[in-house]
Amino acid sequence: LLSLHVMLRCLTRARPLLSLLTPRSLIHIHNKTMTTDHSHGHARVPNTLEWLAKTKRGDYLVQVAWPLCWGEDRVASENEVVNLVYLVDGNAYFFTAVDVSRRLEYLNSTRTVVVGIGYPPSKYVYDFRRGPDLTPPADEYDMPLDRYGKPRTDISFGEANEFLDWIKADVMPYVEDTLFPKANLHTGRKALFGHSYGGIFTLNTMFTQPELFNTYIAASPVIWWNKDFLIRERETAFLARDKPVDPPFSLALTWGTGKSELVRDPDDDDEKWYKRQNCAEDDKMKPSATALVSRLKDCPSVKKIWTREFEGEDHGSVAVTGLQQGLMQFILGKI
Repeated sequence: LLSLHVMLRCLTRARPLLSLLTPRSLIHIHNKTMTTDHSHGHARVPNTLEWLAKTKRGDYLVQVAWPLCWGEDRVASENEVVNLVYLVDGNAYFFTAVDVSRRLEYLNSTRTVVVGIGYPPSKYVYDFRRGPDLTPPADEYDMPLDRYGKPRTDISFGEANEFLDWIKADVMPYVEDTLFPKANLHTGRKALFGHSYGGIFTLNTMFTQPELFNTYIAASPVIWWNKDFLIRERETAFLARDKPVDPPFSLALTWGTGKSELVRDPDDDDEKWYKRQNCAEDDKMKPSATALVSRLKDCPSVKKIWTREFEGEDHGSVAVTGLQQGLMQFILGKI
């Protein structure tokens, strides 16, 4: 008989020997004899990389993913059409976007590079810095109220221009010219995605620098932020342009179920019902979005507008459904 020691050595060289062992034997060997190395590191996803960008505005986590068929060398096949997606709050949504893009790669042979721009890992999903990073500057701000009905003093706004300038000057050139010099990303289509405050950032970019992206995907954007600042200032100036944007861009708008449309489930106790109401979409969302679409639908700078209301999704959860559906529309060339 082979000694257990010899058998284990053989197992690494001859897989057929596994047929000699019953599942019970394997369990016995694992539990009683074999030792397992439990040292660990970060979970890894193929064809991804990340770096911590240190700026005067603080550190940012930049994550990049490319098609699985390219391999680690990041070289595209000749004449491939490559989509490019940038996401703010990348620390929250990067891997979801990667999953969507790779599913479409498998089913439709599409090619997409995903770039997430977010914040270093912490115990919070959303970093407090997104308040200033994702909102445009204004002369004054209508501060949201805290739980006691008083204006909040723990948040700030108004640095979206500087944040976008850094993305344009640092992130985009490095991704498009240095990381993927042979992918010809400059000839493909580009999209920008943002949720909530990120949706404000997306719309603000669309109104102020519309040529930067081909498609703008805004999930549950707070269009009425700061007493309708985006409408009063940014949209008004955009619609007054002398020349239309060339080429025209597309817009995707998504939102969830408003507070007034919520139905209390029989198993909702008071605490759960309060949380559901607190997380629900603001009742301003749907009319604000549909009004925006109505004003932009005949604008020569706008190629196409795609909207979806996701019944049963709240302000937070619609980020994922809006990202998935918006990306699918973009990657498949529908918007």
